[in-house]
Amino acid sequence: MNNTIAYFQDNKSKGNMMHLKKIDRKKLNIIPEVLLLAGLILIYPACSGPAQDRAEPEAGGSQLQLGNSVQLSEEAIRTSGLEVAELKLVKIKRELNVPGEIQFNPHAYIRLTARAAGRVEELRVYEGYPVVKGQTVLRLFSLPFIEAASELKLAEERYEKLVRLNSEDLAAARDLVSSARKKLALMGLSQNEIEALGSSQGEDHLFPVTSTLTGQVIKCDILKGEMVEAGSLLMEIASLDKLWVEARVQEKDLNLIRPGQSVVVRVAAFPGHSYKGQITYLAPVLETSTRTVRVRIEVNNQKGELRPGMFAEVTVFLPDIESLAVPEEAIQTISGQQVIFVPENQGVFTAREIETGSPVNGWKPVLSGLTEGDRYVSRGAFILKSELLKGTFGEE
Repeated sequence: MNNTIAYFQDNKSKGNMMHLKKIDRKKLNIIPEVLLLAGLILIYPACSGPAQDRAEPEAGGSQLQLGNSVQLSEEAIRTSGLEVAELKLVKIKRELNVPGEIQFNPHAYIRLTARAAGRVEELRVYEGYPVVKGQTVLRLFSLPFIEAASELKLAEERYEKLVRLNSEDLAAARDLVSSARKKLALMGLSQNEIEALGSSQGEDHLFPVTSTLTGQVIKCDILKGEMVEAGSLLMEIASLDKLWVEARVQEKDLNLIRPGQSVVVRVAAFPGHSYKGQITYLAPVLETSTRTVRVRIEVNNQKGELRPGMFAEVTVFLPDIESLAVPEEAIQTISGQQVIFVPENQGVFTAREIETGSPVNGWKPVLSGLTEGDRYVSRGAFILKSELLKGTFGEE
């Protein structure tokens, strides 16, 4: 019995020892995992903390705050060319620039056509030749003209004969002469030409074609000996002393345009040259495809430098306006806002937000931010902006 109890006690103690050994092994397996987790906990703040600290200034430092100031030494102000002005009323000259195209003036442009069929016997002018009103530019051998000239000659001879005889048929003969003259006038002959034709003793009877305009032959496609039909185009003659410019004005600018306004026309072919003109017509219909209105301008071209077909830039002079305004170069953009630099004491310049209207010929009307009499940097504001940017990014 005692031996049995001793045996169980001995086995129990051995079992306890084995159990303790198992527990120790589990503890030993857990210890490395605990140490690894503790190391990660210690390392994470060390890595993440500085990164967060660096990110916060970057987000806030990139935004320039209004009211920031820049200080320059007297030497820097002098060498940078900064200028300070006082806000006051400025008389602004307004202009409107629109595109245009030079065209012929229809009042000084003709197409000579054949009033009767015939053959070109004489061609006296060619393309580019100057002509004057009434000048014969070509002559045709034309059977209809010869018949009309012969009819006039016979009618005048009969009338003169009846005058000598004091005949009762004198009135009828006079009507025949008048009818023959009208037929020749419809062919384009002047009264002087008809008179000369009636008194002429020659028998060539070539049909003269004369210019009804003083100008220049723009186009001539016929040749001597060519047959032409009645109504055929013989040549085109135009005067280039006054031309038209067709300009296109946007719908939003229509309230600025009216007939009688003075304009200046410029072309790329002659830089530095300008040509004076005047608006003579505004089209009553808006072109829906371009949302523009055609504007007609008459321009002087005595020197003959302008040519139809040229593209032109038209400057329309608008009434002047008076407004509190600053030069465009005085305004800078910081953080998406318009600012202007205001001088303080001891070379300090402060950025101040300003609200302006649309630019007009290099000036911007001031709506808010400055009042009349305030001083501001009118020239060199970009240098102050650069210094402000330099200081801001330097702090980052």
